[in-house]
Order: sequence, then C-alpha cells, then structure tokens
Amino acid sequence: MLKLRHLKGGFNALYKKERVVFYIFATLLCVSFLSMIVRLNNKFLVTIPEDGGSISEGIIGTPTLVNPVLAVTDADKDLVELVYSGLMRKDSNGEYIPDLAESYTISPDGTIYTFILKDNIVFHDGSPVTANDIIFTINKIHDPLIKSPKKIQWEGVTAEIKDSKTVVFTLKQPYVSFLNNTTIGILPANIWQNITPLEFGLSNLNIKGIGSGPYMIESVDHTSDGIPNVYNLTRFKEFTLGRPHIKKFTIKSYSNEKELIQNLKNGNIDQAGGISPLFAETINKNKSQIITSVLPRSFGIFFNQNTNKILGDISVRKAIDLGVDRTLIINEVLKGYGSTINSPIPLSKKSSSTNSTNTFDQNIDSAINLLEKNGWKVGIDGIREKGATTSVTTGKGKNKKTIQVEKGPKTRLSFTMTTGDTPELTQTAELIKSNMRALGIEVNVKVYETGALNQIIRTRDYEALLFGQVVTNDGDLFAFWHSSQKNDPGLNIALYNNQAMDILLEQIQKIMPQNEKEKKYNNLETLYKNDIPAVFIYSPKYIYAVSKKLNLQEPLTTTVPKDRFKAVYLWYTESNMIWKIFSN
Repeated sequence: MLKLRHLKGGFNALYKKERVVFYIFATLLCVSFLSMIVRLNNKFLVTIPEDGGSISEGIIGTPTLVNPVLAVTDADKDLVELVYSGLMRKDSNGEYIPDLAESYTISPDGTIYTFILKDNIVFHDGSPVTANDIIFTINKIHDPLIKSPKKIQWEGVTAEIKDSKTVVFTLKQPYVSFLNNTTIGILPANIWQNITPLEFGLSNLNIKGIGSGPYMIESVDHTSDGIPNVYNLTRFKEFTLGRPHIKKFTIKSYSNEKELIQNLKNGNIDQAGGISPLFAETINKNKSQIITSVLPRSFGIFFNQNTNKILGDISVRKAIDLGVDRTLIINEVLKGYGSTINSPIPLSKKSSSTNSTNTFDQNIDSAINLLEKNGWKVGIDGIREKGATTSVTTGKGKNKKTIQVEKGPKTRLSFTMTTGDTPELTQTAELIKSNMRALGIEVNVKVYETGALNQIIRTRDYEALLFGQVVTNDGDLFAFWHSSQKNDPGLNIALYNNQAMDILLEQIQKIMPQNEKEKKYNNLETLYKNDIPAVFIYSPKYIYAVSKKLNLQEPLTTTVPKDRFKAVYLWYTESNMIWKIFSN
C-alpha cells in the first residue's frame, strides 16, 4: 500500500521548477473546484425579501384630507393609498384582486354585486371591519352635505347589508368599471359616526387617518404654522394581503418640483414620483434608479369644425395627422419619456400597435399630395389657399368640356390652436406650428392659464384644442366620444357625432369576454381613423426616481400617480439568499 512517507519522498525528489509547476496546477485545481461549487450553489439559490429597512419619499403638496371620501389632491390620494384598504385592490397588471373581500359574485345582468368579507379583518386601532363600515363609507359618499368628489361615481348605486360579512350593491344599469368603485378605502364607522357632516371635512381624523391598509400613521410632524409636512408611517402587520416587508415609510411634503428634486439630490429623501422629463435628466443615476410606466393620458389636437369650416375638410384633418412629427415631440419635449399614439384607445387596451410603419418624410409627402389633390395650392407667402369653384362649360360638340374655375376670394389654410400654459403644452404647440408650416398650413397659437382655458373648453370656444384626456376605464371613452356628451358638462371636446361610434361606446360599457371587447375597440379605432375628429400625438410616461436599495418586486403600472403604491406591501430593501427548496 502506498504510504504518506512514499508520497513525501517522491515530492522531495522533484526539482525546484517541477515543484513550482505542481503548486500552480494544485492551485488551479482548487480554484476550479471552488468555482464549480459556487456555481452549483448559486444555481439552487434564490433571493427572498427580508423584513426591515425604511424608505422616505417626497411628494409635492400637503396631505390634509387623508380620507378616501374627501381626498382630492394627489398628495391626499397618495396617503389614502398607503393607509386605507377597499373591498378590492388593483395588482401590478391592473387586475382587480380581493382585499378586504374574501370573494364576490356578479349577477348575470351585471346589476347586482355581492361581496363577502374575509374573517378576522381589523382596522389599525384593532376594531373589526364589518359590513356596517362598508355601508357607512358609501353613505358618507352619497351625503350631499359632505360633497364627496366620489359621489358621481356612486350615483344610482344602493348598498345593503345582508349580514355582518356580506354587502350587496345594486346598480340601476350595468357598469363595466364598477369594480374600480370598490377599491375605495373603508372608514371605521365606530370612530367617524359621531362626526357631523359639517364637521366631516374639519376633523383631525383627516390628518391622522385610521384605515386597514398596509401602513398606519404613527405620527405627523408640522411646520411652525401648524401645517402637516411629514407623515411617519409604520407597517400594519394585520394587512389582509400580507405583512409589508419595509417597516418604516416616511412621506415628506414639498411646495414645488424644484425643491423636491433638490432634496432628492441632497439625500434628504430616498425617492420621488411624478417627475417631469426636464428634471429627470438631472437626477444622479448612481443614487437613484429611474422607473417608468405609460400613463393612460392621451394628448392631441381636438377639432371644432363648427368654428372653422376649413377643419371640416377631411383632407385637411388627414394632412395634419400625417404632418405632425410625433417622434420629434417625444424626444424634444418629453426627453424620450413618452410613447407615440394615433388613436383615442389607450395603449394598455390595445393588443397590438397600429401606428404607421411609414417614415415621417413619407408621411409629409403623402400629406402634401393629399392637399394638392384637394385643391389647396401654395400661395406667394408659402401658405396654401383655395378659392371657391364653379363649373364652366366650354366648346361645342366634340370639343365641349366642363372645367372647374375659381371664383371669388380665396380661403387661406389657417386655423388657431388653443392650449394651456404648461411648458409641455406650449413647447408641443410650437413644434406642431413648425410642422404645419412645412405643409403650407398656418397655425396661430393661443395660450391660456388653467381657469381661462377651462371656461373656453366649457363654451367650446376654440377652433382646435391641444389638450389631454385621461382614459382609466371604458366609461371615460363614452364621456369623451359619445354624441350625447358634446355639450358642457359633457367631455366630447371634438364635438364628434357618429351613430355607429355611439353604438360601440354603449356596447363596451357591458361585461363581455376580453376577445369580444378587443374587437369592439378595433372597430371603434377604424371609425375614428375614417373621420379623424382629432389628431392624437403622445402618451407621457410616469417617471419615478426610486432608491437603488429598493426592490419593487413587480413591474410599475400606473393609471393615476397613487397607483405606484398599490403593491407597496411587496416592496423590500433587504434580502437574503436561500436554496430554492426552502423558499416555499
């Protein structure tokens, strides 16, 4: 048998150079073996969230109505999203999942929704959540003295208690987006029941709200003037969808975006949402990660054909559609934080893109040819014009022919475009003006502050309006495009009137399989592109600068800014590595 002394003797017999070679090969063998072990180990390892850590986020504005019934501003709604729970909640895919509810059923005709609550659900103060709290909250929304901004969404809906765990909602008519209503945060009736309607908006409970959401308000810091400016939150361990991983969450208020970004750069806050493209360019990428989500906001030019007959010419509207350089606007105005669009259907509701594959130069050529073909000729100052024509017959017999001859003064291809006084809109308006000048179309831009612009929109006193729409559900499409909504307070600002479109808009309000709904959307888009009542240009992205230590777990999807918090209970800043077999 080979003994250790024999090996030792053999090793000592090696020359010095041979020993060096031996050491090198032995070292390489050990390194290779260890590397193989590490790779094999990593193959079976997974990252899991660990509880702990904290996050501080800055917002613009001061939350003073942390109350789901009263919240109006984005600042209020951010805190409501963190503090309160509803029967349902949206997940990262925009789907509705049960929150306080254990289950729900919908009647075949879509008018009766029955919700059964989960067992052992409680508010932050430990009191149980019951059907009575649900009814109490909805009654407060209905109360005309409270003037809840949610009231219009609950018109025609009655709520009844079947038992302590069951609530029944009855609708006057089917409403496909009703589940979104049920994400409303629920108030604890035992705390609010003695607050009169006149005191409702003044109660201190609107500052230190009590809900059943993922985070509860631990304390509130105030300025020297008594204005709340820092909300210190701690996780609610009894949250129905699971105990949040991050223990502490701080919300700090700032008066404007410049101040917000400065505090982000200085490290006074970890993250900030709703950042404008211009400020996003200045953020230190070593400290923050930029996460984006396409918003359901669609910006475009809406035509009022009643105030400028030129815009009643379909060739002109189509030429404008072809002549807008959408990519340039995305790059110059939004700094790349946006998507080009060409229809009123939100990108989130379309199964595939229908944008043209033509280059911008090809579109320009098509637009010019279209205008030329329809009699719009370039004048001496480069702006197109067209005179009224009459039919004139010349010649006799075989030489007889009828030609179109211009008569009277010529019409100049010109229109006025009205918009708001935000940098994004004014810059976009100037680029559109330049685009149209290249086609021989004159655009006069008028800019108004918000109050004046709202009045102009209400009276429909514009020729073309550069403006945006927010389409969060199918009901919004109805409000923006159904002919019954042409007059104030309706939102059909293009004054569009198409019976076939009306029928489609009414049909998509009903509950139906997704593939059928997509067909309706496709038909709706076809009608729109045949008429071009508006020219859609871009959909901006929500820009969220978050701490590099933060893992969101799921993709960011936002319909409105507060949606960034819908999966906050899944976020984590600390993690560990374990073998897969131990992760379940």
